[in-house]
Amino acid sequence: MIIKDAGPVPISVNNQTEASKEKLKKACADFESIFLSYMLKTMRASSSEPGLVGKSHESKILYAMYDEKLSEEIAGSGGIGLANILLEKLKNRL
Repeated sequence: MIIKDAGPVPISVNNQTEASKEKLKKACADFESIFLSYMLKTMRASSSEPGLVGKSHESKILYAMYDEKLSEEIAGSGGIGLANILLEKLKNRL
Protein backbone atom coordinates (compact mmCIF):
# COMPACT_ATOMS: atom_id res chain seq x y z
CA MET A 1 0.00 0.00 0.00
CA ILE A 2 1.44 3.34 -1.05
CA ILE A 3 0.57 6.41 0.96
CA LYS A 4 1.08 9.72 -0.78
CA ASP A 5 1.95 12.87 1.07
CA ALA A 6 -1.19 14.95 1.30
CA GLY A 7 0.82 18.14 1.79
CA PRO A 8 0.45 20.59 4.59
CA VAL A 9 -2.79 20.67 6.48
CA PRO A 10 -4.56 23.96 5.77
CA ILE A 11 -4.69 26.22 8.78
CA SER A 12 -7.55 28.62 9.15
CA VAL A 13 -6.85 32.32 9.55
CA ASN A 14 -8.24 32.14 13.07
CA ASN A 15 -5.80 29.37 14.04
CA GLN A 16 -2.91 31.29 12.49
CA THR A 17 -3.80 34.38 14.49
CA GLU A 18 -4.02 32.41 17.72
CA ALA A 19 -0.72 30.68 16.99
CA SER A 20 0.90 34.05 16.26
CA LYS A 21 -0.46 35.48 19.51
CA GLU A 22 0.91 32.53 21.48
CA LYS A 23 4.33 32.87 19.82
CA LEU A 24 4.37 36.59 20.57
CA LYS A 25 3.35 35.96 24.18
CA LYS A 26 6.16 33.41 24.60
CA ALA A 27 8.69 35.72 22.94
CA CYS A 28 7.72 38.56 25.29
CA ALA A 29 8.03 36.29 28.34
CA ASP A 30 11.40 35.01 27.08
CA PHE A 31 12.61 38.58 26.57
CA GLU A 32 11.56 39.48 30.10
CA SER A 33 13.42 36.44 31.40
CA ILE A 34 16.58 37.46 29.53
CA PHE A 35 16.25 41.02 30.80
CA LEU A 36 15.84 39.82 34.40
CA SER A 37 18.79 37.46 34.04
CA TYR A 38 20.99 40.31 32.83
CA MET A 39 19.72 42.55 35.63
CA LEU A 40 20.50 39.90 38.28
CA LYS A 41 23.94 39.28 36.75
CA THR A 42 24.72 43.01 36.80
CA MET A 43 23.48 43.37 40.37
CA ARG A 44 25.63 40.44 41.49
CA ALA A 45 28.70 41.84 39.71
CA SER A 46 28.30 45.19 41.46
CA SER A 47 28.27 43.56 44.89
CA SER A 48 31.57 43.56 46.75
CA GLU A 49 30.46 40.80 49.12
CA PRO A 50 31.98 37.38 48.37
CA GLY A 51 28.64 35.62 48.93
CA LEU A 52 28.08 32.17 50.38
CA VAL A 53 30.50 30.32 48.14
CA GLY A 54 33.14 32.97 47.48
CA LYS A 55 34.32 34.39 44.15
CA SER A 56 35.83 31.29 42.54
CA HIS A 57 35.27 30.26 38.92
CA GLU A 58 32.90 27.55 40.09
CA SER A 59 30.85 29.98 42.16
CA LYS A 60 30.47 32.25 39.12
CA ILE A 61 29.06 29.32 37.15
CA LEU A 62 26.77 28.40 40.03
CA TYR A 63 25.48 31.96 40.38
CA ALA A 64 24.98 32.28 36.61
CA MET A 65 22.86 29.12 36.59
CA TYR A 66 20.96 30.30 39.66
CA ASP A 67 20.29 33.74 38.17
CA GLU A 68 19.08 32.20 34.90
CA LYS A 69 16.66 29.85 36.65
CA LEU A 70 15.51 32.58 39.04
CA SER A 71 14.79 34.93 36.13
CA GLU A 72 12.78 32.21 34.35
CA GLU A 73 10.74 31.62 37.49
CA ILE A 74 10.13 35.33 38.05
CA ALA A 75 9.08 35.87 34.42
CA GLY A 76 6.92 32.72 34.47
CA SER A 77 5.00 33.85 37.55
CA GLY A 78 4.03 37.28 36.27
CA GLY A 79 7.42 38.91 36.30
CA ILE A 80 7.84 42.64 36.60
CA GLY A 81 5.26 43.46 33.95
CA LEU A 82 7.67 43.96 31.07
CA ALA A 83 6.26 41.05 29.05
CA ASN A 84 2.72 42.42 29.42
CA ILE A 85 3.80 45.89 28.26
CA LEU A 86 5.62 44.45 25.25
CA LEU A 87 2.66 42.24 24.39
CA GLU A 88 0.26 45.19 24.50
CA LYS A 89 2.51 47.29 22.28
CA LEU A 90 3.25 44.53 19.74
CA LYS A 91 -0.05 42.65 19.44
CA ASN A 92 -1.47 45.18 16.98
CA ARG A 93 1.34 44.37 14.55
CA LEU A 94 0.17 40.80 13.97
